[in-house]
Amino acid sequence: MPGQVVVEEMRANKIFLCLISIFFSGVSSAEYNADDLNKLFTDKNQRARIDAARSGLTGSAKQTDKVKVDGYVTRSDGKSVVWINGQSTLDSSRVGNIRVHQSSMHKDKKVGISIDGESRRLRPGETWSKSTGKIVDSQ
Repeated sequence: MPGQVVVEEMRANKIFLCLISIFFSGVSSAEYNADDLNKLFTDKNQRARIDAARSGLTGSAKQTDKVKVDGYVTRSDGKSVVWINGQSTLDSSRVGNIRVHQSSMHKDKKVGISIDGESRRLRPGETWSKSTGKIVDSQ
């Protein structure tokens, strides 16, 4: 009887392999829309635009004289990420024409920022207008 069990197991394995090969041959020949692949993959130009937008280096990061510190996170390794006008400083210390001085964040919970050489220290939730010089707490 042990020989019969081996034969049945081999037959089951063959059937299983046949079913798997039939299934995958159907999947590989299935029709697809090439436009749908653009949702998954990008070309070099698209990737550059995405990276630039994430770092705040595109035209979408407007030149502004109003700065709102939306918040910040100080990581355990000491590196900080600040959100200014809805954009992060994860990849760059600049958001448009605004420079963020992340190293100036201390116990006073303020973020050093500058526009065209003029600097201020703001807490999260505060907005500074360079043209008027006023700092307003928007919370």
